[in-house]
Amino acid sequence: MFSTEMREGIAIQTDIEELTKIYTDDRRTHTDNQPWVMLNMIASSNGLATLDGLSGKLGGKEDRALFRTLRGVSDFILVGLNTVHEEKYNPPELPEAVKSLREETGRDRIPRIAVVSNSLEIDPNIPLFASDRYSPILITSKSSPASKRKLLSEKYEIILAGEQRVDFKTAINKLASGNKQTVLVEGGPSINKQFVSEDLFDELCITISPFYSDDENDEKVTTDKSYPKGYMKEVRRISVNDFIFCRYLRSR
Repeated sequence: MFSTEMREGIAIQTDIEELTKIYTDDRRTHTDNQPWVMLNMIASSNGLATLDGLSGKLGGKEDRALFRTLRGVSDFILVGLNTVHEEKYNPPELPEAVKSLREETGRDRIPRIAVVSNSLEIDPNIPLFASDRYSPILITSKSSPASKRKLLSEKYEIILAGEQRVDFKTAINKLASGNKQTVLVEGGPSINKQFVSEDLFDELCITISPFYSDDENDEKVTTDKSYPKGYMKEVRRISVNDFIFCRYLRSR
């Protein structure tokens, strides 16, 4: 059986099937029934957030397997509008067995995607917005154009959180309720950094890609080394082929 303990900081080798099982089995609850917030990101081998301007190009089948797994254990997926446009987001897809299990435990068959935007300048041709079978949530602030909010509210659920910009603490509390408490944040990098700087996360999942990036002026992906000692604890490091998967928990 695979051990989830690190051995002197060296990543333990495993395969995709075991990787997904381990992340599925992780405990993600608070004793006070507060939302559990996960950040998921990928970094190039030299620590950058994109390759040729896209985070998706850093991944492979290994990272995509974890991506699907984390979505499968989430109730909501929070992501910025720029990322949705750049990565051409689709409605989430999960295996039928995962959907059935979610339904049996009183959760939606697939997670709801919540898109963050102050401008509300959505591209209706992006698959996520063009779908006639799936409707994402829009999260915006009171400073967003009222006329656009009114128009978009005819098709989408809109959550107002914050005055001049989106207040993520308010947004998370409005999203999560009852037994739907797990929120997966998929970026982009600036949103991830806001969640960390405002201390609104519980779990940080970072994939270290084998690919090197030459993207100029790209942001460095945040890790536990980016913050004061004791802020985060690395609890696991797994290697699958050439990808390394790190899991951190916020120390409180």
